[in-house]
Amino acid sequence: MIDNEPDVASSELLLLGALGDFLGTFHENAARFAEQRSMSLGTLAALSAAIDAKDPYTHGHSERVAMVAQLIAQKMGMSEAEAERVRIAGLVHDVGKIGVPENILCKAGRLSDDELKQIKQHPEIGYRILADIPALQDVLPGVLHHHEQFNGMGYPHALAGESIPLIARIIGLADTFDAMSSSRAYRQALPMEKVLAEIKQCAGTQLDPAVVEAFMTIDLSGYHALLPGQEQSVETASKNGPATTDARAAA
Repeated sequence: MIDNEPDVASSELLLLGALGDFLGTFHENAARFAEQRSMSLGTLAALSAAIDAKDPYTHGHSERVAMVAQLIAQKMGMSEAEAERVRIAGLVHDVGKIGVPENILCKAGRLSDDELKQIKQHPEIGYRILADIPALQDVLPGVLHHHEQFNGMGYPHALAGESIPLIARIIGLADTFDAMSSSRAYRQALPMEKVLAEIKQCAGTQLDPAVVEAFMTIDLSGYHALLPGQEQSVETASKNGPATTDARAAA
């Protein structure tokens, strides 16, 4: 038995050596995966920022929508991983605006019927842009359906109620909230109390009541920190009417 101990020790050492090599490779691959993930997320953030930059009034819009959407998802009981996917959907939800002319996005006056038709194409354009990216398959419903309304009056497919994917219902509220809370070419930002009142009023019509309920409990301090230079207007609406009824209110 004693004579065999060196052989046993050698076998154990070989096993430990193999395990060490495996763990080394695992950590190397994990680090590489983390680096690739970081680069991918950085690319998505840069892409969304480039889209927002087409209109100086929407600078940072996608980042803010992503933050609010993630907070709502967490409040609704989603796991951290699920809430992160909602955040990514928020980052890329407006990528389709790359196909909308800047003169429409930045127009200060009311949109014509043709201009409105063009801007309403951006969810489907965004979907087509991202559809062939395997890593984004689960966020595509948020991109395609974030302008659907709970009462079926939205676009592009006039879905209603829970037939609208939850990720899209969340993005839709975050999108609407940021649109009203920040200044646009066609109107000034609304006071926060007015924004929150509008959100509550739209529960059950434009917005999912359950998503509204979760939204009303989130901490918005981080969101306000992302609004540098934004001045809350004392006006409740512009000549274009209430923010929730304008075609670009949640754009």
